[in-house]
Amino acid sequence: MTTPYSRRAQSARVCRPLRWLSMLLLGVALVSTAVQAAPAAEKAPISSTIAVIGAGDMGQALGNLWAAAGYRVIFATRHPDTLGDVVERAGHGARAATVADAIEQAGIIVLAVPYAAEPEIAQAHGSAMKDKVLVNVDNAFEHRDGEIATKAEAVGEAVYSARLFEGTRFIRAFNLKSAHSFPAPDAIESADFEVPYTVNDDSVRPMAEALIHDTGGTPVYEGGLENAREY
Repeated sequence: MTTPYSRRAQSARVCRPLRWLSMLLLGVALVSTAVQAAPAAEKAPISSTIAVIGAGDMGQALGNLWAAAGYRVIFATRHPDTLGDVVERAGHGARAATVADAIEQAGIIVLAVPYAAEPEIAQAHGSAMKDKVLVNVDNAFEHRDGEIATKAEAVGEAVYSARLFEGTRFIRAFNLKSAHSFPAPDAIESADFEVPYTVNDDSVRPMAEALIHDTGGTPVYEGGLENAREY
């Protein structure tokens, strides 16, 4: 039997060759952040620049796919000088920077860190993230993250994180998928998997769907963040 989700997957395989149209929509959706000029030495617009905070398995899996899709990707950690191998594997002009520098230059920020690190990041960089797109892929685990996991699960991890990063255009996505299950960049056209997502601002939906398509996935819109209780 053909389900609504499988029909979405068939449609996505037809639409993926139009990736650059998605990129155009991405730029329109971020017009409010585009007024921030990128440094003179960098040609990529801020609206198509992604700061991936965290360079573990998930950060690398997503960053590598987006770099191959044409975004400018900046991997950001406390010690960017140790990310030479990460940048080399990503290729396509990817680079490393401090968290602060990456956030300043990017219109899209991706959190791919242990959930317990979120409050510290929010305290240090929350103001700089306001009005930008924030993609949250973190999962809270009590055995690893402690008390914050219990608090987050009580209200929903997406809702809890969005409260930490108040003022961001928040997307909850990708956290149901293992980092090692994403396709290679040259195999996304034949990929067939779904990515549920929720947002706190409907205007960011074109951005969310472009980012999902460019990893090989089929977006499945689930509504507002309160609907993300299971992910």
